[in-house]
Amino acid sequence: MRLLQVSLRSMLLYALVLVLVSIPVSLFSIREIINEEVDESLALHADQFARHIKNYEYLDDLDLDLRIWDQLSYDIVLEPSKGELTDKQYKTGSMYDSLEQEMHPFRALSLPVVIKGKPYLLTVYHSLVDNDELITALLIVQAILILLLVSGLLLLNRALSKKLWEPFYSTLEQLKAYELDKNETISTQKTNITEFDDLNKTVGHLTERNRQVFLQQKEFIENASHELQTPISIFQSKLDNLMQIQGLTEAGAATILDLEEAAQRMARLNKNLLLLSKIDNDQFNHAEEIDLSKLAEGLLSNLRPMADLDVISIESSFAPLSIKANLTLIEVLLTNLFHNAIRHTTPNGKVVVEIVDRKLIVSNTGNPLKMNPDKMFDRFSREGNGENSSGLGLAIVKKICDTSSFGLDYSFHSGIHTFSVLF
Repeated sequence: MRLLQVSLRSMLLYALVLVLVSIPVSLFSIREIINEEVDESLALHADQFARHIKNYEYLDDLDLDLRIWDQLSYDIVLEPSKGELTDKQYKTGSMYDSLEQEMHPFRALSLPVVIKGKPYLLTVYHSLVDNDELITALLIVQAILILLLVSGLLLLNRALSKKLWEPFYSTLEQLKAYELDKNETISTQKTNITEFDDLNKTVGHLTERNRQVFLQQKEFIENASHELQTPISIFQSKLDNLMQIQGLTEAGAATILDLEEAAQRMARLNKNLLLLSKIDNDQFNHAEEIDLSKLAEGLLSNLRPMADLDVISIESSFAPLSIKANLTLIEVLLTNLFHNAIRHTTPNGKVVVEIVDRKLIVSNTGNPLKMNPDKMFDRFSREGNGENSSGLGLAIVKKICDTSSFGLDYSFHSGIHTFSVLF
């Protein structure tokens, strides 16, 4: 089938080139044939005229008759010769047509004749207007034919190509729409093309293998997160019991507090990883109407005591905004942005939260970033070595925005960090 397509294209290209070359060749050949016919007609006309004049050589006033006839004739000129021409001579030129008031092409034959012992130069003219019009008409007809031929060849080639490549484009469209987290497989159709069958078989095998790996990873993350919750809870409970033991030294209490912070950080990390896994698996697909302004105000109020510890002022300005989204994801999105702004604001700094033009803007004063801003939303990317940060907060924000088709942007200018989410 592939060889058939290649052969068909080669034949179409060869036919197109052949037609393009044949047009000037055919026109040149037709012009030459017409010129030969004109030359033969001129020669016959001149010979008949010369023989006809010889029949009247006996007339005494033949010279006068010839001069009068020369004045009246249009296509034959007879004038005394000075001996400058000894044989036939053909030439092509232009002549003014007084009737149409324009120059017309002509073909002329000049030859010497002797009438009553006197040399004359006989010139016979033939108009080429009809010939040129004929060639022009042939050129137009051939141009129209080649245009139709090329259009037909292109349409035929396109139709055949579409038919031949239909299995390939079908597989390509399925690959574009394929999602690993969906329990769907790529269905391919049997074709008569060996290469396409091999491609479909390889694509099906590859996508199925990747889907199985994805499902295994998904199951592992879910199981690991769930299984870690129990030992972490037991660990935190035992630490609480140790803190209540009588006679605990100050050094021992400090060690237990460090372990308690590590356990809390481990619990947060496990919770965030489980949340990311659920978002990846599209488990938050329920959408509802949310009053974003009211929700943001409530979450921000709960965080004000945390900001007061570092003497951080919080300013807010909320325009009414209602969106349709998953409530849990929006709460996580707002909470992570607010936490991130407060955590990275310098003491005595300021956090400003606004909702305007369907956009949430969270700004805070702070030092310039030490890390690459392009990697800010990567998982486990942290600014500095903050022990209270899991490195997943902004990664979760980015994931929620991507899942919900929200626009997310970050900028830093004049000591102000700004995150904006366009709903």
